[in-house]
Amino acid sequence: MLKRFTSTALMCLLVAACSNVPRGHDAAPVQQQGESQTVEDYTNTKSLTVPTPPIKVGNQVLFERALSLLQSQQYLAAEVLLVELTQSQPELAGPWVNLGYVHLSQQRLEEARSAFSQAIEANPRNCDALNQLGVLARQQGQFDDAEGYYKQCIEAHPSYGNAHFNLAILYELYMGRFSEALVAYQRYQLSESEPDTRVVGWVMDLERRISSLAQR
Repeated sequence: MLKRFTSTALMCLLVAACSNVPRGHDAAPVQQQGESQTVEDYTNTKSLTVPTPPIKVGNQVLFERALSLLQSQQYLAAEVLLVELTQSQPELAGPWVNLGYVHLSQQRLEEARSAFSQAIEANPRNCDALNQLGVLARQQGQFDDAEGYYKQCIEAHPSYGNAHFNLAILYELYMGRFSEALVAYQRYQLSESEPDTRVVGWVMDLERRISSLAQR
């Protein structure tokens, strides 16, 4: 399955990429920013894809072996194979993404950032890499950069739920852009096969805060 070189590999390592962030229900109200949006704008957006480059003989087997090692948390062994793959075919995004996950598992954040950036060089529409770059930017307080990464992912793949989720968290907790956060949460819910019960309550709380701000 050649597409696995450019698709999700081990999202279990960092599923929502923001689940460890405590959501603040008591954050002080902040002036809303940005233009109003609607959920309908999202449903009319088309996904864009990039063709997978040809894969050299043997590299698919090597990649499958690296994934197996990652799934069994044998990170150092997996790293050796992934580095070999990135050297053999740097134009493939998948090995770079998984190498980034290896670095994340070991808290080697700058190396993870470099690997995800290389994945974007290989495929500018790789949402796994874009989403993780957004998370890393947010952790460094680079909120505008994080927003840009999430939006770039959403433009390429509108149904990529993690980017909508992380964008909503970014808008609500870090940028105080409540109306845009509400839209992002709604879009996240649309991207899921069934509603996320956590977000149902968050949306209700956010709607109350927006209404309270409007009445002041």
